[in-house]
Amino acid sequence: MTTALLEIEDLSVVFGKGERAFRAVDQVSMTLNAQDVLAVVGESGSGKSVTMMALMGLLPSTANISAKTLRFNGMDLQTMSKKQKRQIIGKDVSMIFQDAMTSLNPSFTVEMQITEVLKTHLGLKGAAAHQRCVELLELVEIPDAKNRLKVYPHQLSGGMSQRVMIAMALACEPKLLIADEPTTALDVTVQAQIMDLLRRLQQERQMAMILITHDLGLVAENAHNVAVMYAGQVVERSVVPQIFKQPAHPYTEALLAAIPELSIGQARLHSLPGVVPSQYDRPSGCLLSPRCPYVHEACQQPVPLQASPFGQVRCVYPDISAVKRPETMGVSA
Repeated sequence: MTTALLEIEDLSVVFGKGERAFRAVDQVSMTLNAQDVLAVVGESGSGKSVTMMALMGLLPSTANISAKTLRFNGMDLQTMSKKQKRQIIGKDVSMIFQDAMTSLNPSFTVEMQITEVLKTHLGLKGAAAHQRCVELLELVEIPDAKNRLKVYPHQLSGGMSQRVMIAMALACEPKLLIADEPTTALDVTVQAQIMDLLRRLQQERQMAMILITHDLGLVAENAHNVAVMYAGQVVERSVVPQIFKQPAHPYTEALLAAIPELSIGQARLHSLPGVVPSQYDRPSGCLLSPRCPYVHEACQQPVPLQASPFGQVRCVYPDISAVKRPETMGVSA
């Protein structure tokens, strides 16, 4: 039996205390095997980035993090010391952050920022570090790599900045790469180039990758498995391409229905009524129930993950493709 590279079970992140406490991540569970690509999708504020930041240990002290299991490559991330964790995070687990234009330090050259990674985790200095920096920039297809090392972030385009971020993330040849909206603020052509680069490097280096995205097109082209998040919870886990053919959760169905290419000829894009619940109006049962077209009395109670045709779903209906619309079922919308 193959041991999972990453195991997350019942991870929760709460900001604040008492009446002002906000549960940004609510008992999230994910598993990722070596060399697999997992896409985490959902609208802004659904908890995708916070989940990964909790894994990386990058959340502020105001965050209260708890988990039943938080294990990487067989090692328990919750019980190891800070020193031990620093030897893993940034080396075996690395992350490409949203918006490279603001993620790079404007006060230091490209070479200084990449060298810091190499010095911290591999102990490289001087000529060895310089040569490795050149190799990394060439790896991510930055032309004139030697001269590009001398420039500051403001002298780079958005696409070039993103390639530098990828070079930094790959500097220590990680086993797991987390790409958080890697094509944010880039034009369509550059987006395609960046995703082609990430796909090639993931396959060549046999890395596992977690792709955080809003773009379901990227999911279809790059991912093996999918976790759909809503209001801090994983509401569906499935596989590609079956999730596109047979979504098991109403929220996944709504995300797919909102793809512009599927709405050609319609007056407007499909959307769910209402808004995502805040910390003050979270339903006691299914968090989607106030907006769901299939809502049922059973939805007023907490709904656990259960088996679905291609994975797991947090819904009273394990297969919504077999469910009739509310007006024919006699239930309220």
